[in-house]
Amino acid sequence: MNNHQNHQGQKSQKATHLRSLDIAFVIRGGLLALVLTLLCMAIGLIVIVAHTPFGSPPPPTPPPPTILAPAGELPSNIVAFQELLRYQGEPYVLAGSAFLLRLPDEAEESGTVIAVMTAHSMLIGDPNHPLERIALRMPGHSSPFVELDTFFGPPGHPRTGADMTVDYVLLQVSQPITPSLVLAPDPRGGPQPGERVALFSGLGSEEGKARVLAGTVQSVNDTSVWVVMDDLFNPSMMSGSPIISQHTGQVVGMTIAVSPRRNRLLIGFHPIASIMRHAAEAGGRTYPIETYRP
Repeated sequence: MNNHQNHQGQKSQKATHLRSLDIAFVIRGGLLALVLTLLCMAIGLIVIVAHTPFGSPPPPTPPPPTILAPAGELPSNIVAFQELLRYQGEPYVLAGSAFLLRLPDEAEESGTVIAVMTAHSMLIGDPNHPLERIALRMPGHSSPFVELDTFFGPPGHPRTGADMTVDYVLLQVSQPITPSLVLAPDPRGGPQPGERVALFSGLGSEEGKARVLAGTVQSVNDTSVWVVMDDLFNPSMMSGSPIISQHTGQVVGMTIAVSPRRNRLLIGFHPIASIMRHAAEAGGRTYPIETYRP
């Protein structure tokens, strides 16, 4: 075998080996931007690059705000879950993260519960590759605890610009759910600049427990909220994870995007006010996942 063939064979073996690895990394400086960009393209978290150069640091963090909403506690149990998709003729595959949300103006124990996740994590309405069912699984478990087959209102679509509010999927939950697994929406509709928040990863920890990642709200508007995280971490499969106010203990949004900035990590998310608006606009209409066509 000549040197060229030798080289090609080594590359093939190396590529096969790399595909079998669970990528974990801690990157500093400019290398963080390159690695996170490639990683996020592969895993569904969307990187904002326009007008946010990787070499530039994030803007100054706003000071702590005055929060008039009642104080509450962060959840002490698991409230973020693994999102599993099953396409026709295929087994379930891990595609991202999700959470359960109780709609307002309902009784605490019996109100309507929906599942919330991203649209960019799945292929919706393709007759050549139909999606049949979506399931939620606890971190550390091998089997799902709930299976879902019905959209709650029309699903959104993967976002391509700065507007995070187009990227969502709401699902009807028909079976009884333990109340402690369900989050309540923050009545403010979102956090305040400078507020401390916590991202509850749907993947959980390696030990199958809750994994909580803290950050500070950088900016807020009607279509997106950005949070600068305290630490660097691998955001693989965290799209769909809830972000919860450390003041109220209630969910303020859903993780959508990541933007590495020098040695900091910014997370963009879909504000909870928009998610609640989409739920209200559904008007109770439901659509079977398998037969839905946009």
